Amino acid sequence: MTTIRKFARTISGVTPLAVMTRPANCPGKCLYCPTYKDAPQSYTPESPAVLRAKSSGFDAGRQVKVRIRMFEDMGHPTDKIELIIMGGTFLAQPIDYQFRFVKDLYDALNGVESVSLEDAKKLNETARHRCTGLCIETRPDWCGEAEIKRMLEFGATRVELGVQILDDKIYKVVRRGHKVKAVVDATKRLRESGFKVYYHWMPGLPGSNPEKDLKLSRKLFNDDRFKPDGLKLYPTMVVQSTELEKWYQDGRYQPYSNEAMVNLIIGIKSLVPKYVRISRVLRDIPSKFIVAGLKDSLRDIVRQKMKQQGIECHCTRCREYGHRTVLGRNIGEPRLTRLDYTATGGKEIFLSFEDDNETLFGLLRLRIQSRPVPALSTGKKGNEAIIRELHIFGPEVPLSLKNESAAQHKGYGKALLREAERIAKQEFKANRMVILSGTGAKEYYRAEFGYVSQGDYMVKSLE
Repeated sequence: MTTIRKFARTISGVTPLAVMTRPANCPGKCLYCPTYKDAPQSYTPESPAVLRAKSSGFDAGRQVKVRIRMFEDMGHPTDKIELIIMGGTFLAQPIDYQFRFVKDLYDALNGVESVSLEDAKKLNETARHRCTGLCIETRPDWCGEAEIKRMLEFGATRVELGVQILDDKIYKVVRRGHKVKAVVDATKRLRESGFKVYYHWMPGLPGSNPEKDLKLSRKLFNDDRFKPDGLKLYPTMVVQSTELEKWYQDGRYQPYSNEAMVNLIIGIKSLVPKYVRISRVLRDIPSKFIVAGLKDSLRDIVRQKMKQQGIECHCTRCREYGHRTVLGRNIGEPRLTRLDYTATGGKEIFLSFEDDNETLFGLLRLRIQSRPVPALSTGKKGNEAIIRELHIFGPEVPLSLKNESAAQHKGYGKALLREAERIAKQEFKANRMVILSGTGAKEYYRAEFGYVSQGDYMVKSLE
C-alpha cells in the first residue's frame, strides 16, 4: 500500500521527528495543564504523538524506527532528521533515564547499538540518518547550568522554554511555580551557550486580557532580556480534568471568544520581527478533550483575515521559500541581507538570503558576546563569536542529490558562513568562531570549512 506524501512535512529543509517520553510527574502544578496517568504531563491520552508513543511502549528507539519507516513509505528523505523530545519536563526525569533515552534515539538513527552516548553521537556524524538538530522542551526553572551541561552532552541545539506569559501576578494565579526572573536567567544562559531559544506563549490565561497579552507580546521583542528566536502560540484552552475546568464551571474563568483570540493572534503576528519563527498556532489536543476555548487551528483563518486587512506576518516560517512556493507566490532572485539587534548582553546578527519580497531562502544566527562560551576553555581575550543556527529552506534535498528547483545545496549555506566569519573577524576582532551544531551536521563543518570538534562544539580559529 502506498502512503500519500504530506509535502509540507519536509518543506522547511529537514524531517522533523517527534518522540515522546514516558508518563511522569512534572515539577509544576499549573492549573491549566492536562494530567492523565497514561500520558506525559500536558498531553492527553489521544494526542497524536501520545498514541504513536504508546504503540511503541514509549520506547525511544522504537518510536524513531517506526517514524522513519513511515516517512520513507511516504517518499520523504530521511537523511536530515530533527529530533524533538516531547512530554512533560524531560530534564526533571531521573538522569540515567535521560541519558538512556537519548542514546536510544541515536542508536535507532544509526541502526546499531553503541557502547556509550558519545560513541553513538560520533557514529551519527556520518550515518545514513543524521540528527541535524535536537530540540528539548523544559521549564525556565529547570534550565540551570547543570541542565545546560546535560543538554550539550545530549547534542541538543534548540530549547523550547515554557514561558507562557511575562507577569509574576499571573504566574501566581496559575500556580506556575517560578517568576519572570527564571525566564530571564534561562534565556541568557541558553544564548551564551549557543542554543536557539523558543518560547511557548499562552494568551488568554486567568488574570490576563487581550490588551495585556498584546502589551506583553510587545515586551517580548522590545526588552533585550527576552527576544526569543521562535514562538509557539498556545491560546489557553479549558481541557478536561484540569483545575481550570473547575474554574470555568464555577464561573471563575471565561476564555476569550474565538473572534477576540483571532484578532489577538493577528496582533501578535503583526509585531513579530523578521528573525522570529512562529512554528505553531494551537496546541495539538483532540477536540473531544477541550471543554471551552479554541478547538481548531488558527493558522489558515488568521492568514485569510490578515490578507483581507492588508497585513503580512514577517516571521521566518511565513516567509520561507518552500511555503511561499506552495502558495503560488512569485519568487525572485535571493540576495544577502543583514539585521542587527541586541539581546541578553550580546550582539545578534541575523544574516539571510532573501528576494525583494523578503522570501527567505536561508538564514544564519550569529552572536557576538564579550564572555567566552561557558563550556569551552577561554582561549585568548576578546569577543566570542557563536553561530547558533544555519538553515537553508525549501523542500528537503537528500545529501547525495542536487535539485535545480530547490534552495538546498546551492551554496547559500557556504556564503552565509563565510560572511559570518568575515563579520566576526573584521568587525568584532573575534579570534575564533564557535558553532553549536547538530551531531549530523558536524561533518559538513569539518570537511567543508576546516572546523574541529572541541567539547560539544565545532570551533575554528579566525586568526
